[in-house]
Amino acid sequence: MTFFMDKLIVVTFVLLFVIIVKLILVNKSRDKSHRLKMIHLKKMMKTLIQKQKILQQKTNIIATYQIQHKTDMKKLSDEIFELQKRIFESLSNK
Repeated sequence: MTFFMDKLIVVTFVLLFVIIVKLILVNKSRDKSHRLKMIHLKKMMKTLIQKQKILQQKTNIIATYQIQHKTDMKKLSDEIFELQKRIFESLSNK
């Protein structure tokens, strides 16, 4: 009976040892995979930040252009109005 119990305990320890080794190997594999994914994520973040900066610069250029265009169109409209006013005044004086 004690021989059987000793054998059972040894087999149990061996199985536990095998399970522990397998878990350690799986953990290392997942850890490596996680590190690689984190490196990839950091690269993607850098790329996105660079693209965001470029987009911000383009947005600033567009906003500046729109403001300038609006100002120029207002000036042009004022000049046209002033010219029309002068034309009507000159025609009404004749």
